[in-house]
Amino acid sequence: MTRIDLSAREWHELIKPVLPHASTDKEMPELGIIRLELSDTAVCAVATDRYTLAAERWPYPPGQRPWNGEPAIHVRVTEAKASLGLFPFSKDDDPPLRLTIDTHPVPIQVVGEPRSVTRLAITVEALDGTRLVLHDVRDPSRDPLATWRKSLAVALRRTTGRALEGLDISSAYLARWDAATRKGERLTVYTGPEPGDPLLILAEKHFAGVWSLPRYLDGPGRALAESPWRHELALDGDDDT
Repeated sequence: MTRIDLSAREWHELIKPVLPHASTDKEMPELGIIRLELSDTAVCAVATDRYTLAAERWPYPPGQRPWNGEPAIHVRVTEAKASLGLFPFSKDDDPPLRLTIDTHPVPIQVVGEPRSVTRLAITVEALDGTRLVLHDVRDPSRDPLATWRKSLAVALRRTTGRALEGLDISSAYLARWDAATRKGERLTVYTGPEPGDPLLILAEKHFAGVWSLPRYLDGPGRALAESPWRHELALDGDDDT
C-alpha cells in the first residue's frame, strides 16, 4: 500500500492539465483514460488521444518517497473529472486529501451470480469522510500509454546539444485561435526567421492572423535547462543526442 498526502488544489493541478488530451472517441475506450504513474520522485498524470500527449508532474514534498513499486493505474477520464467536482478547493479553503494505492474488490456477475475480483485502485479521501475509489481499468494488451516516457524522452532528447529556437507562448491566447477554424479544417502556424518574430496564423484560405509573442529576458532556453523532466525520464547525463 502506498499513501500520498496532498491538497485538493494539488490534486486539481495534477489532473486538470491532461484532461483535454484524453480521447472522447467511444470506439477507442482504451484512450479515454488518465494514467497515474508513480516514480521515486513524483506522481505523473498522463493522457493521449493519439494526436497529442500530455504529462503533468507533481513532485513529492521534501523527505517523502512513498512509492512502493506499484504499477501504473489507468482511471476513466469521466471518473477523474468527477473527482475534481467531488473535492473542490477555493482561495480560502484548500482541504487536505489522502491518496491510497491498494487493491480493492470490484463486483462482477458470473452466470447471473454476484462475484468480485480484486483490482488495483487509487482511493481519494478527504478529512470529512468524502471518499472516491478510482479502479484501474488498464488492459495490458491494449496499453497506448505504456511508452509515454519514451515518446516524451525522444522529444526532449532532440533539444540536447543542438541549435534550437524555442517559443515562449502565453497559453491564455491559445484558445482564441480555435474560433478561426471550421469543422475539419487545420490551423497552420509559421514562425519568423528571427527569434521573437510574430507568428503568422492561417486557417485554410479564409483566415489570416498575426500573433506577437512575449519576450522574456531569460528566453525559452531556461525552461529546458531547469526542467525536472530530464531527470524523471532518466535523460540526465545522456550523451545520445
